[in-house]
Amino acid sequence: MFPATTPRNLVIETERLVLRPVAAVDLDAIVLGIGDLDVSRMLARVPYPYGRADAESFFAATREAAGRNIALTILDESGVIGGLGLTGLRSEREFGYWLAKPAWGKGYATEAGRAFLAHLFEEAGLDIVRSGVFHDNPASLRVQAKLGFERIGTHMVRCLARGRDIEHIDTILTRERHSALAGRG
Repeated sequence: MFPATTPRNLVIETERLVLRPVAAVDLDAIVLGIGDLDVSRMLARVPYPYGRADAESFFAATREAAGRNIALTILDESGVIGGLGLTGLRSEREFGYWLAKPAWGKGYATEAGRAFLAHLFEEAGLDIVRSGVFHDNPASLRVQAKLGFERIGTHMVRCLARGRDIEHIDTILTRERHSALAGRG
């Protein structure tokens, strides 16, 4: 069973990355990464332009939603390169992530996602996680396929950065599928 509150000391380490709770010290790097239109246009709930006030609101929301959501920062040896998390711990569980543009194409999203999902299924006891991507984000769809997510449909989702509804490919990952794929590797 998932704990009533998200542990503030949750730290997940991989070969190249550290995943830890979002901290106030991360805000400038978050603004820099998400403030790039190429990043924000692929995220549903992120406005463009994305500024310091947006990051501060996000940080405050992560504190208010403890126990319902998890928000982690992704760090490599250079510092903050992205973020990932899970919303709706007690209902519809939705996995999301972003990487700053300089971190693209290095396998970081897959590495971070694999470690985080292992935590969710093995340590937190979740049975199912939902996610998805905008139809024009094939790189993120490939990441999700590597993580084991399967397509289950499409629907229109409002993208704040683009100011319109965009076709969204819905995906799902079950504990059984995750376990089967983890056993292969």
